[in-house]
Amino acid sequence: MNLRIFILSFFLAISTLSVAQVKFEASVSKNKLGINERLRVDFEMNQDGDNFKPPSFNGFTVVGGPNQSVSNSWINGKRTYSKTYTYFLAPQGRGKFPIGQAEITVEGNTY
Repeated sequence: MNLRIFILSFFLAISTLSVAQVKFEASVSKNKLGINERLRVDFEMNQDGDNFKPPSFNGFTVVGGPNQSVSNSWINGKRTYSKTYTYFLAPQGRGKFPIGQAEITVEGNTY
């Protein structure tokens, strides 16, 4: 009976580890800006990472940031974690300005 419980516990632990995937996403407050408007860009991840590298923000002036916020909670034994880097940008002129990708290293893997 103890062997059966041990095997079941082992497979349950392995399955919960494989479900924990890294999420690293960027979001913007607007897709189009008017004259003298600012853009908020958030880079959010669900696991703690190191060596955050923001994009170059060509065509924009960084007027605020990087601001960092962290949320870590335990509810009914389940951990929820969130870290966000926020930038406030002002366009330097009219036109389309793509924002490149950011990078973060989590447990040795770069996202």
